Amino acid sequence: MKRILNILLIASLLLTLSVPLTGLIVHKMASALFLLLCAVHTAVYRKKLRARGLALAAVVLIAFVSGVFSLVFDGIPAVLALHKIVFLTCVAALAVHIFCFHRRILRSA
Repeated sequence: MKRILNILLIASLLLTLSVPLTGLIVHKMASALFLLLCAVHTAVYRKKLRARGLALAAVVLIAFVSGVFSLVFDGIPAVLALHKIVFLTCVAALAVHIFCFHRRILRSA
């Protein structure tokens, strides 16, 4: 079950990242699904959760909220620029998280 959850997380992250290819509507749906799956992932791994995991969940939530604000205030380009900066920070943090997770799996095998 955890493996399916992780695969769904990766798939929704890739859909969220491919906004130039898929369009804004798919990006919005994929990011909402990604946020939901992140909440489920956090609940499933709550016993292993540390401060870094909570910080990563907070960064994902901030990226989602900044995306909602960029939709509401679409006339202000600074809000969209802020969302892009937060989103890229979120992607970098998730890449580090995924790299460390797979490294730990390979070490234990």
